[in-house]
Amino acid sequence: MPVREWLRRPGHLLVAFLVVTLLPACALGVLGWRLYQQDVALESRYLQDGLEHAADRVVASLEVQFGRLQNALLSAGAVPPDGDIVGVTFEPENVEVRPPDRILYYPQVSPSPGMTSRVFRRGEALEFESRDARAATAFFRQLAESPDAATRAGALLRLGRMLRSSGRHDEAMAAYDRMALTGNAPVEAGPAELVARRARSEVLRALGRRGEADAETAALLADLRTGRWKLDRPTFEFHAQALASRLENPGAEPAEALALSAAVTMLWERYRGLGAGDAVSRGRQSVWIDNRPMLLVWEGTAEAMQGLVVGWESLQSLWRTLPALDGMVLTLTDVDDHRILGPRPARPSPLAVRRIADTALPWTVRVFPIDAASDSGRASTRRILVLAGLGMLSLLVAGGGTLVWRATARELAVAELQSDFVSAVSHEFRTPLTSLRHLTELLEDGVITSESARREYYSLLSQETRRLQRLVEALLNFARMESGRYHFRFERVDLSQLVTEVINEFERERMAGGFAIEFRAASGLACQIDRESLSLAVWNLLDNAVKYSGACRTIQVGVERRGGLAAVSVRDGGLGIAPREQKTIFEKFVRGDAARASETRGTGLGLALVRRIVEGHGGTIAVESEPGRGSTFTIVLPTAPDEGPGVGDQA
Repeated sequence: MPVREWLRRPGHLLVAFLVVTLLPACALGVLGWRLYQQDVALESRYLQDGLEHAADRVVASLEVQFGRLQNALLSAGAVPPDGDIVGVTFEPENVEVRPPDRILYYPQVSPSPGMTSRVFRRGEALEFESRDARAATAFFRQLAESPDAATRAGALLRLGRMLRSSGRHDEAMAAYDRMALTGNAPVEAGPAELVARRARSEVLRALGRRGEADAETAALLADLRTGRWKLDRPTFEFHAQALASRLENPGAEPAEALALSAAVTMLWERYRGLGAGDAVSRGRQSVWIDNRPMLLVWEGTAEAMQGLVVGWESLQSLWRTLPALDGMVLTLTDVDDHRILGPRPARPSPLAVRRIADTALPWTVRVFPIDAASDSGRASTRRILVLAGLGMLSLLVAGGGTLVWRATARELAVAELQSDFVSAVSHEFRTPLTSLRHLTELLEDGVITSESARREYYSLLSQETRRLQRLVEALLNFARMESGRYHFRFERVDLSQLVTEVINEFERERMAGGFAIEFRAASGLACQIDRESLSLAVWNLLDNAVKYSGACRTIQVGVERRGGLAAVSVRDGGLGIAPREQKTIFEKFVRGDAARASETRGTGLGLALVRRIVEGHGGTIAVESEPGRGSTFTIVLPTAPDEGPGVGDQA
């Protein structure tokens, strides 16, 4: 074999390059690279050891801090007078919070004996059934003198309601003032004082005394936001929302107190999950509430459990006690990978990690250097010499590498395109096969019981089967056209009618879901067409338009006469095709950069198959496109002679 012919083969050219260029430098290159690797590995080892030691120090310090927290706060029950730490004690029928004014609502309010509706039944019967307002008022006035605070509060609430309805607003105000004096006596909508003061503001508003009503409402909302009353969450939110809606400027909600209240509720849910026979439950958990990290600590059994909620400011104080890390950065993340403290490490970066499962801490600890590049960049003289030698070798290799690259670039490009094609085809097949399997399993397992649902599932099965069949036939047809074994069966067909049928089938198959297809057609355009293959070509153009339309949901299809030719155009308003790609877009396996960037599914054969079909009909296909403004694909075919239909085969 002549030397020139031998060198034209990529594999032979590569062998020649290795023999002539690389082998003489191989020994020196291996030696220099080994020295370089040893130097880098040694320095990396020193750096990693420092990170591991620092991570162990942080874990030990956190364990000490948690031990102090649990001993001082859970056992002794002492809570700092200031700050955002809340201690709780849960018992089956009681929730105790220390201090109580740091939360706005409780997970459970202990039931109060209150009063039964029977006490007020007679008065309510007089009010609503007999319509005897005078007798009902007298009855409630009598009950308002009861020594029982709950009965007195309930009677005054009803008395105020009757007085308001009869227009005696001053007397109603007096009743509500007396009711407020009963303090936390329970009535239907919460503590008597809260309900009475809210009713007062409503009476003032009804009297047109807007300024006094707003002042009363604002004062009541301020007291509500200080946790003055022991309320459950629904009652608190009911009153807070109602009061805030009546003020033009209700002010900001106390975010910290709301977050603490939500955290106490989370601890309560954990306590409720304990069974009577469970052993002692203890733990620590970092939670994310209202865009702020919080810490939950608990210990106890189903009979009684002590808990602690630590807010953001207190957590920062805790972290300030951690040991200083010279030249290193500490990051803490919770179990859901929320960043609690410190920046996220740049990747790749030397890193020491202590995970939650290994340390029993509520956070994953990560320690990494402030500037890994500077730490590893303090190169020794030996490393500089090694790098210089490797650089010279690189220059020697560059000349030969250029020759090899030019000789093998096209082969590599083809191999890459084929690899992308195999991957794309696998994905295209997997999607309908997955749907078929899922739908079949649902029907087989009897999950779908109604006849209408089964019919719908059978319809979906049929649709996915047709989709899979269409994929297989497209691949087979392309293979036949590539090898010259495909036979076109031409017949005289009205082009507008054929395109209409393809559009109707495309919409019926739900391939145009969410898209509007605008179709305009010229009548009387007959062509000699292979109906099956040209329908496939138009279908592929429609499918292409749907895939790459982006935000534009309209596809324009047209059939028109151009002299002695017929043209079918499909236009979308989507991604568009770069000018440099428009020359190669009809080649097999080729997909545009915009299609790959948007991760749009496709095999890279659709437009190549369209071109093969159109050329088999003696026509041409062209594209007009501008990036970001959509594309128009136009098939141009010769029209059929007027003598009448003819049928023939063409390979």
